[in-house]
Amino acid sequence: MSPTNERIRVGDRIVITRRGRKGTYVADFSHENRHCRKSLHTTVKKEAIRRATKLDNDLIQGVFQATPPSITVRQAIDDYLASVRARGRAPTTVQKYKGVLEILHAFLAGHRVTVLSRMTPVLFDRYVAERTSTQKLSTVQGESVVIKSMFKWAKSRRLIAENPVAEVKLDRPIFEAKPSPSLDQVNAILSMADEPVRSQIAILAFTGMRSGELERLRHEDVDLAGNWIQIVSRTAGKTKTARSRKVPIPARLLPILRDRVRHPSSPWVFTTRPSPRYPDGDNHMNASLLNEAFGRLVKRLGYPTGRDTGFVVHSLRHFFETFNVNAGTPQRVIDTWLGHYSDRSMGAVYYRLTDEESQSFMRKVPFGTGLAAADAAKEVVR
Repeated sequence: MSPTNERIRVGDRIVITRRGRKGTYVADFSHENRHCRKSLHTTVKKEAIRRATKLDNDLIQGVFQATPPSITVRQAIDDYLASVRARGRAPTTVQKYKGVLEILHAFLAGHRVTVLSRMTPVLFDRYVAERTSTQKLSTVQGESVVIKSMFKWAKSRRLIAENPVAEVKLDRPIFEAKPSPSLDQVNAILSMADEPVRSQIAILAFTGMRSGELERLRHEDVDLAGNWIQIVSRTAGKTKTARSRKVPIPARLLPILRDRVRHPSSPWVFTTRPSPRYPDGDNHMNASLLNEAFGRLVKRLGYPTGRDTGFVVHSLRHFFETFNVNAGTPQRVIDTWLGHYSDRSMGAVYYRLTDEESQSFMRKVPFGTGLAAADAAKEVVR
């Protein structure tokens, strides 16, 4: 046997041989039921045996980590999104992550990076700089959090040996206060709206529901006897946090809800118009169409419009939060109604809101009837 083909056994697990034109020693062994080959980076037999012995000890002690397979950026993104879905994240959240990671994929492809392990901190900085040139800083900060999460996940799944962006520090996100309509402005919008948009806006404004939650609201979720609106996270329609909650029905909404659930023609409280696919108009409402209708009403009244500096449907959640705070409702009660669970303080862990207390707090919120403001708004439009 020539020196190049000499096989030397080291311990019970490793066989070393010389390979290549330079005769570099490599170690062949089995790890986690998979054949592995690792270069010992030496052409000296004595040193190769020493390094192989250390490798054998690492295998015995369970501290050896095999070099991860070369996973492409494309495959890593697909696998990460599948993992996010499996953890029960809301479809809107998964869609948001997908949008961010597709932008990253296009950026890396432009720099001829197709393998995830070739990402570097410098490339990450270039991505941030490029995105910041066209997007708000707060938007790019949010995207950066998603990207770092994917690389952290990839490292935890042993898809990459090292996390290239682990030490990249992100600035604290800049939260800009969004415009919130006043009660008079909400009343004015309601006075200009036709049904069913008027009822949809009223429910959003006076319960703090998200438009997507209203879209999936079923008749069985409206408990008039108990005075609750149940916001249920279902397999076919999860809430943003994948948790269910309930909100007391304000007195102002009772007539609206009684009318909506009196003669149900479909499982949904609000339905869409008839279409070729749903000729009876028995599918649930479209939240996007509601947002468009809301924008037209706001514009007609001369109020600011738009996500950044004006009003959109989501501004009604801002109204609910702001109005309740100013009315003296405890913040933890408001958070419970809105479904906010990000507070990890011990107060959030220990606090419990009883049904009786929840109903009592809602009865004290002065939403009014809106009649006087509606009359005033009509005069403005005239």
